Amino acid sequence: MLRLLPLLTAVLLANALPVLAATAPRSGQTLSHVFVMVLENHSLSDTIGNANMPTINRLARQYGYAANYTGMAHPSLPNYVAMIAGSTMNMTSDDPAQRFAGDNLALQLTKAGLSWRGYMQALPKDGSTADYAGTYGKKHNPFMLSLGVLADPAQFANVRTLAALGPDLDAGRAPNFSFIVPDVCNDMHGAPECRGRAQLDRAGDAFVDAWTRRIMASPNWKAGSAIVVTFDEGGGGDTLGGGGRIATIVVTPSGPRGVVSRVAYNHASLLRTMQEGFGLPLLRGAKTAASMTDLFWGAGK
Repeated sequence: MLRLLPLLTAVLLANALPVLAATAPRSGQTLSHVFVMVLENHSLSDTIGNANMPTINRLARQYGYAANYTGMAHPSLPNYVAMIAGSTMNMTSDDPAQRFAGDNLALQLTKAGLSWRGYMQALPKDGSTADYAGTYGKKHNPFMLSLGVLADPAQFANVRTLAALGPDLDAGRAPNFSFIVPDVCNDMHGAPECRGRAQLDRAGDAFVDAWTRRIMASPNWKAGSAIVVTFDEGGGGDTLGGGGRIATIVVTPSGPRGVVSRVAYNHASLLRTMQEGFGLPLLRGAKTAASMTDLFWGAGK
């Protein structure tokens, strides 16, 4: 019975909140700053209703919650790539020696005169190309897998340590797109040197709590801003949508409150929504994925 409690809570949450249908983008649905936080390997049923994740559950109740969002593959690395490329780019493993060619969100933003940064906890130094270093792993850093980013020192210099995020926020100089990745002890997945399952869940939730508060206190938190909290993939053999059903939450300054979307979304949907909001061309799977307008702007906005 205890194992069923998170799933039952998820069902109750979904049924308790109004449900929105996806709507086509309208004029005025633009984005200025998007902060994407990516956690690891938790299915939706292990997240919504989990007492060790009070912040994530509070945000799901208070803001926009995607109840039918899935990862696109297993294992982790292809999902991170899909978030900026709209496709797994035929990657099927966590091998950090893999590379992909072609356009992606980072390159698009630069071409459009917009800014981006990846903030990676435990990255040895800004612009590091290390495969692994302590609790950091390149498999969670899609920018350093992009041949286009690696070919330009000015591009991969945008991959920063997490320590750079706080000063950027405090000074109101956050980039248009921030991709925030905890280390393996704070992403809820864990490693031998980390804590047990309950402690990992609490640590990941505390990471989300600290950084959502910091972002929302920043001068960059204004109309056109959004925080997205998501996971790379589900766990426990969940293969729905390719990568399993995962909790994804959209927090905005003045957008939807207390709503659940039952529209089928995935990482390509998130990419599409960001590309539309930034006025960029759609890439690969983003061309056919559903846009998450109901959670960023609300129905009829």
